[in-house]
Amino acid sequence: MSTDNLHRQSIPLDSRLRLCASFVREGTRLADVGTDHAYLPVYLACRGKILSAIACDVRQGPLNNAKSNIIRFGVENTVSTLLSDGLDEVDPNDACDIVMAGMGGELIAEIIGRTQWLYDSSRRLILQPMTRAGTLRSFLCASGFRIEQEKACISGGKCYSVMLCVYDGIIRECGHRFEYIGMLGEDDSHEAAAYTDMVKGKLSRKINGLLRSSKDDEAAYYQGIYDSIRSKV
Repeated sequence: MSTDNLHRQSIPLDSRLRLCASFVREGTRLADVGTDHAYLPVYLACRGKILSAIACDVRQGPLNNAKSNIIRFGVENTVSTLLSDGLDEVDPNDACDIVMAGMGGELIAEIIGRTQWLYDSSRRLILQPMTRAGTLRSFLCASGFRIEQEKACISGGKCYSVMLCVYDGIIRECGHRFEYIGMLGEDDSHEAAAYTDMVKGKLSRKINGLLRSSKDDEAAYYQGIYDSIRSKV
């Protein structure tokens, strides 16, 4: 087995990051925000898919881990590290595709909101919120970003969404159904169905809790959202 093949096989990329990797364009310049161990840019560099990558993190500890992996897999000429809070220290010329994975939807929205050079149709945002995915979808719709693709994956027994987004300047209404399940409502895959079931389960538990607290009006509000998801309209 060649060294390249060995490297590719031994990079511990979970299904979340593999799905993110599948959205990255061939020959792009990548910024991986919150890189942790830099598994994603290292994986893409080993496959020869990217021209360059910046592995960013707000903490030095993860960047030290990232540097170790970059050296271990011999991709120092392609992947570099950068101490940065979000994209604050990133040169826009070095980031055409931007991955933000493994952080909360509110934090992702905050980073996008303060990074004005992302409001450019030539950029591609690949977003994988661990929590508050609905908050992120609402923000994207209200900020002129189009979700071009959205897929679900299952990792560690939990369901996650990965969104491929581009800025087009069009402000969109984000109805409750889209806020909660996005484009996954039109996806008939097992992963999308599992994601939708997860969302419905959370809503059902919330509704039952509100009913037990005699908050009938609030329960009815969330029941309407649940029904819109279930109806597939």
